[in-house]
Amino acid sequence: MRASITWILAFLPELGFAATSSENNDPFDVFREHGRRQAEASWATGVDQKPDQHDQSADFDLSATFKAHAHQNTKKDLDSFLRGRYQRSRARQLETAAWRAKPNISNPGTDLANFPDSAFTLPQGRAYVELAPFSYYGRSSIQPQEFATEYLIRYGATDDIELRLFGSGYNWVGGQTSAWSFAPLGFDVKIQSWLERPEYYIPAMGVEVYVQTEWLGNTATNGGTQPGVSFNFDQSLPWDIDFEYNLGAARVQDFQSGENEWEFGFSWAFQRDFFNKDLALFIHGYHDTTRRRRNAFIADPSPFDDITDFAEDAVGGGFIWTANDRLAIFGQTSAGLNEFAPGLLSYAGFAVAF
Repeated sequence: MRASITWILAFLPELGFAATSSENNDPFDVFREHGRRQAEASWATGVDQKPDQHDQSADFDLSATFKAHAHQNTKKDLDSFLRGRYQRSRARQLETAAWRAKPNISNPGTDLANFPDSAFTLPQGRAYVELAPFSYYGRSSIQPQEFATEYLIRYGATDDIELRLFGSGYNWVGGQTSAWSFAPLGFDVKIQSWLERPEYYIPAMGVEVYVQTEWLGNTATNGGTQPGVSFNFDQSLPWDIDFEYNLGAARVQDFQSGENEWEFGFSWAFQRDFFNKDLALFIHGYHDTTRRRRNAFIADPSPFDDITDFAEDAVGGGFIWTANDRLAIFGQTSAGLNEFAPGLLSYAGFAVAF
């Protein structure tokens, strides 16, 4: 055994290692040095720097292969860490530069796919374009049927403040005076207040303040300039289920009196990831959601003179499929639970990350 160690020590200079190993009479320094160099190469890969090539021998010069392996593993682990809609607060555990490094449609994820909006904001400088070009609202006792091209454009002004533009886009409203038109624009600011603390059962929370304008709107879709506020929550439940819910209030125009009044709104969704987190299935619903739904003009409100509560209730389900880091495709179908909600509410669309 001693003869073998002596032979290794004799060839240390040829292997490219310093002579300190023989001077210290430590036969294991050769392996420690090799490990230190591989660790250095791996670390340099993680911060996207070129490994130091000093004193590398032909026998132990694995830096190129090791760098490629480390880079691939780092990317795979990061993608897995950010993928899915469960415990999305984890993204903020990363260094800021790593979190902003590339577009990611999974985190924080699309807001247009289901009824509630998430508590999370986009990283600074990142943007989402979300579009539901096939949106259908069935007829109710107070509203005609409607086809719309809903959209939501989001931009991260800072890591905690998101600027948003939304609307129903180009649409068709039926009824006695059916017509094609463009729905008015809405402006929205989302502020992320705090992240989730699962150990204390505290959900993540964000606040949205928005205003529905009269810009570009016509008579059928125009309900005046109306403000609103929403408190958005995301909470991780057992069995990897994410519970997303919004509580808020919006001012709307009463179609009977023409006066403005404030209404309470509540929307919710339970969702879970499947198939390596590429597919999320959810059930969702709402009570009197007023921000995305514009009351169409009703020619004769007299049959409803004795009714004071026109709250809508609906429930349904849908999916979100993450095609890649930049693209998600979604769809949902819901049914109204009372006479004032659309009999059928269905839409499909996609979201793109930039």
